Amino acid sequence: MKSLSMLVTALNTLAVSLGLTYSALALDPETLYQRSSPAVVSISIPNGKSFSYGSGFIVNPQGMILTNNHVVGTSKRVSVRLTDGSIYSGVVVSRSPQVDLALIQIRPKKRLPSLGFQRVPPKIGQRAYAIGDPRGLTRTLSDGIVSRIDQSGQIQFTATSSFGSSGAPLLDEDGNVIGVVRAGIPGTNFNFAIPIAAVNRLPGQRGVVAQQRQQIETYLLASNLQIRQGNFQKALAILGEAIQRYPSNETLYSNRGAVKSMVRDYQGALNDYARSIQLRPTSLTYSNQARIYAALKQPKQAMKALTEAIRINRSWGEGNLGEAFYDRGKVQSQLGNRKAAISDFKQAARFFSQVSNTERYGAALDQITLIGAQ
Repeated sequence: MKSLSMLVTALNTLAVSLGLTYSALALDPETLYQRSSPAVVSISIPNGKSFSYGSGFIVNPQGMILTNNHVVGTSKRVSVRLTDGSIYSGVVVSRSPQVDLALIQIRPKKRLPSLGFQRVPPKIGQRAYAIGDPRGLTRTLSDGIVSRIDQSGQIQFTATSSFGSSGAPLLDEDGNVIGVVRAGIPGTNFNFAIPIAAVNRLPGQRGVVAQQRQQIETYLLASNLQIRQGNFQKALAILGEAIQRYPSNETLYSNRGAVKSMVRDYQGALNDYARSIQLRPTSLTYSNQARIYAALKQPKQAMKALTEAIRINRSWGEGNLGEAFYDRGKVQSQLGNRKAAISDFKQAARFFSQVSNTERYGAALDQITLIGAQ
């Protein structure tokens, strides 16, 4: 669990440093429900001659399910019903009464739909959606806002929650989990959820977030192999499948944008780069976006993207920054901004000299000489 804690901490630190809150591109409720509800499950637990019920949700395609500890109680095995009606026997593999979370493992015959986690802390006022089984009404959608977050991170929200909703996912507008529904008082706004970061405190299990990260890296590795072999359509298919499962991972969109640019689907590439930037802006994605704008002969848009690439990450690397300044200098020259172009080529030359790239250093100086002679 230490590696998971380090990963979540790193993600949160990065999000704060970039000034991110939650996703800028919201799904409409119907689309959110269609995408997210297949990963929500119903859980039943023997309780003497009767059963108690709750909700849960799948966190990886191999059948790992997250719910409340108070839903499973002291049971070692529970019954899990999936959206398609199939029923599995689940084993409680980890639990924590202190944070009121539990992990259940089932052994499905095929890969299952799963939910990703919001990568930045929730904010008061953001939209929130719950999908659970209130009073046995399976996979009911309710909506509201995050209304309060206490010092421990517990989330108070206004979406309806009642008996049977415990263990349900509380989602952001992209369908990512921000918390696990814990309790609610019907007819009031007193509904509470455990922040998803609390999964770090579950004992004896490899981190769920770390598992998701490894699965994403597997998709990226497989797509890169197809690219090296020139199988661009296969690479696009792999990345498309990955995005369906992890729709809020910026690297998947950025990589698919790069492949689309290789097959000259420039508009498709721009769409993917824009989505990647909305999720988490990086210098590399802005730089790639600028190259597409340059190919489409849209210099103003290219200059704006290059300016953002330079602005947001000066630790990007001297060589990369040199290329960004060089490219922006060329755009400035095209727009007739001679002084700005010379300034950019000087910056490019400085960065190229720092990495001893004499060829690119000379090219930047040649551009300065050329502009001066005009």
